[in-house]
Amino acid sequence: FSQFWLWVNHLGDPAHIYVIYFPLAYCICNRLGVAILWTGLLSEWLNLIFKWFLFGERPFWWIYESGMHSDLHLTQFPLTCETGPGSPSGHCMITGAALWPVMMFFTNLRPQRTLLSLVPIILYIMLMVGVAISRVLILAHFPHQVVAGLIAGMYLGHSIPGTVSRGCTLLFFTLTSVLLLFGAFLIYFGMGIFGVDLSWSINRATKWCAKPEWVRLETRPFSSVTRSAASALGLGFAFRCPLYSRLCKGNRDWRKRTITLLLSLLLLGLLHHLPLQTASPLLFYFLNFIRHVLGPFAVVILAPFITHSLSMRATDKKE
Repeated sequence: FSQFWLWVNHLGDPAHIYVIYFPLAYCICNRLGVAILWTGLLSEWLNLIFKWFLFGERPFWWIYESGMHSDLHLTQFPLTCETGPGSPSGHCMITGAALWPVMMFFTNLRPQRTLLSLVPIILYIMLMVGVAISRVLILAHFPHQVVAGLIAGMYLGHSIPGTVSRGCTLLFFTLTSVLLLFGAFLIYFGMGIFGVDLSWSINRATKWCAKPEWVRLETRPFSSVTRSAASALGLGFAFRCPLYSRLCKGNRDWRKRTITLLLSLLLLGLLHHLPLQTASPLLFYFLNFIRHVLGPFAVVILAPFITHSLSMRATDKKE
């Protein structure tokens, strides 16, 4: 069943928060989409900080470092070779936190507790348990790491969503982005001053991964830093855009919502399929930052604006 578990693992990829779950939720309810993105980016930053301080090993390299591999034959997969430390699991913590508002949103649609209102909770639990199992089976995590990720994710999902307002100033989002970015840099270089090499996990992943091409820059710790910091800044640009208030007025029908969703997915797909692989990690981080600044703007402003313009043209032609 390896293909099935790889598919489940794919569903739990934190990158999908920015390119799939955020635009889907924003189509259903603007506040829900913002809650998912905000929860996801803060959880991703905290996950990296936890990993840096906990120094968690990953099974796919630990089995060789420990000398136990002579008695075992373990299979690696293209999604196995994560380069960051292993504890807690980012798939479980970040995705679990980001999808918590979705579960609560659909659960609260029915104030009275019925069997139907339990469906979102059951689906959430099934998905997260499945993601946890898949991460263990592909040798990306030990069981205790996915359990820690699930607990942390549920706690953050319950605590974070209400902490950001669309009325916040651009300065607030800019400072948040700067704090996330330079906070990580300060921790990284500060621990380096005391002799702690936080690139140890990258070296072990590169050393023991079955195929060199499976070690990707997207899995490096600073890739997640640029993703979370850039998304916070992009959200601020979108909220403070002069078009934002006009695009939010009125109730869009489901036909317009569907068109906007398809445009959002198309724009994000184009952004995330741009070839950013380069020999220079610094250039990759810079381009990755720009890409994730544009992501929220594409979903909140650009896609709705195109839909609105197409609708206005159609109305003018009818008249």
